[in-house]
Order: sequence, then C-alpha cells, then structure tokens
Amino acid sequence: MEIYEVRIDGHLDDRWADWFSGLQIERDEDGCTTLYGPVADQSALHGFLGKIRDLNLKLLSLKCVGRYRPPPGG
Repeated sequence: MEIYEVRIDGHLDDRWADWFSGLQIERDEDGCTTLYGPVADQSALHGFLGKIRDLNLKLLSLKCVGRYRPPPGG
C-alpha cells in the first residue's frame, strides 16, 4: 500500500473524508486542499482520481510519498 499526497485547488471541508476513503483533509493557507494517506492499490487510486474529476475539482499535484507501514502488532 502506498501513501499519496494530492493537492487540489480550493478548500474541501471534513465531510468529504468518507467520500475520499478516509484520507486526511488539510486546508492549506494558500487556498488549496491537501489529501493525504494510504491508497490500497492502483484501482483505488484511479477511483479516487475519478471522484476528483466528478466533482470538477482542479488537480494541482499527485505524488507518492512512501509505503504504508502498519504499526507493530497491527
């Protein structure tokens, strides 16, 4: 599982967290929103990007920032 950071133009509020598979939503001071967290696989990533498209949000950047490592014993 990979961890992704996605930046979109404009602010989303926290009610969208469930729609975006529980990714963290951070509203940045520059007026953008950063979505951050683990994505199960490429299919889930494409579904996530489809949701951004369906909401007519402007995608600013997408980057893989690392692999998800579950906590020991979890």
